[in-house]
Amino acid sequence: MNITVFGASGAIGQLVTQLALDHGDFVTAYVRNPQKISLKHPNLSLVQGDLSNTSTIEKAVAESDVVISTLGPASDMSRKLKSTPIADGHERIIKAMNKLNKKRLITLATPALQSDDDKKNISTILPGVLAKVFLPNGYAEMKKLEGMIKESKLNWTVVRIINPNVKYKGQSYDYSFGDKPAKLGVSRENVAKFMYSAARDNALIRKMPIIYNK
Repeated sequence: MNITVFGASGAIGQLVTQLALDHGDFVTAYVRNPQKISLKHPNLSLVQGDLSNTSTIEKAVAESDVVISTLGPASDMSRKLKSTPIADGHERIIKAMNKLNKKRLITLATPALQSDDDKKNISTILPGVLAKVFLPNGYAEMKKLEGMIKESKLNWTVVRIINPNVKYKGQSYDYSFGDKPAKLGVSRENVAKFMYSAARDNALIRKMPIIYNK
C-alpha cells in the first residue's frame, strides 16, 4: 500500500510513518523541514513543502492509496480569531485528491467536530464546550474543517482525540461515539495504531470515532 502522511515530522506522524514502514508499505512523508525526519528506509520518500503549496501537495498524493493527516491546530488561548492554516491545508489536500481521483482520507480532529453518530456523553459534549471557551482559534479551525470534510465526496475517517499526552504503557485502545464510556485521554502511540489500522477498515469510512486508552 502507498500511504502519504501529512505532518510526518510530528510525534504522531512519525509513529504512523514507522508503523507503515514496519508493515512493508511505501510511505511519502510530506514535511516542511526534512531534517526533522530521522527515519531512513528504502520505502520512504520525502516531499518538502508547506500547506499553502498546491503543486507539492499534488506531488505528494499522486501515487497514494491512502492519505493520512496528523496535522492539528495549535493550542492558542488568545481571544483574537486568527487564520486557519490547518483547515486551509486540508482544503488543498482535498482538492488535490479530487483532482487526482484519490478517495481514502484519514485525518485527526477533536470532539469539537460533531458526528451524526454521536450520542450525548461527556466525551462528545465537554471537549467541544471547553474548546469553544478556552481555545477559540482551535475551535474555529475544527468547525471549518468539519464543514469541508462532511461536504467532500471522499471516503474519509476523522479520528477524534482528547488529550493525546497520556503516556503509553502498553495499553490497548477503543473507540466510542458516546455510546459507551470513554476515558478523556489517549496516547500518541494508540492514536497512530488506530489511524494506521483505519486505512484497511472500510467500516470506518465516513465515521468520526473518539479514540481513548482502555
